[in-house]
Amino acid sequence: MTDLGQRVDAFGRPVPEPGPPQAPQSLLVARWLWIGSVLIGGVQSFIQLLDRSRLIEELRALDPNMGQMELDAAANSMIMFAFLLKALVLMVYLMLTRRMLEGRNWSRVVLTVFGGFGVFNALITLLGVAVFGIALINEITPVTITRVDVVFTALVAVVEAAAIVFMYRPDGNRFIRAMGPRLRQGRVAR
Repeated sequence: MTDLGQRVDAFGRPVPEPGPPQAPQSLLVARWLWIGSVLIGGVQSFIQLLDRSRLIEELRALDPNMGQMELDAAANSMIMFAFLLKALVLMVYLMLTRRMLEGRNWSRVVLTVFGGFGVFNALITLLGVAVFGIALINEITPVTITRVDVVFTALVAVVEAAAIVFMYRPDGNRFIRAMGPRLRQGRVAR
C-alpha cells in the first residue's frame, strides 16, 4: 500500500524519492585544492619557523633591550601562534568547502574572495621581487623575504587560482543552481 502523494511505478510499486544531487568532481577537486593551499602555507610557516636563529635576530632588531629569555619566550609564542593560526584557517576552509559541497553558493563566494586576496597578494609580492629584488625589499621593509618564501607564495597562488577555476566549472554551476531551491525549501540536511 502506498501513501497519498507517493509516486509509484507502472506496476503500482512505490518509487523512492530521488536524493539530493551529488557534488560534481570539479567541486571535490576544488575542495582538495583549497585544503592543499592551506597545508602548503603550513609547510611554508614550518620551514620559516625552523630557522629559529633568524627569528631571534628579527625579534632582537625589533627590541634590542630584550634579554635572551625574553627572546626565547617571544620566539616560542610566535611559533605557537603561527601553528594555531594555520589550524584555525584550515578549520575555516574545511567548513567553507563542506558548505560548498552542500550546494551553498555563499561559501563559494567567500572562498573566491579569500583566494582572490591570496592571489592578488602573491602577484604583488612576485612583482615586487621581480622589479626590486629580494635584497632591496629586505632593506626597505621590516619583512624578511627569502627565495623559499617566493616559491611557496607562487605555489599557493597557483593552487588557489586552480581551486577558483574548478569551483566555477559548468558542472559546479549546475549543481549550485540545482541545490538552490532544495536549500530554500529546507530539504537538505545541514
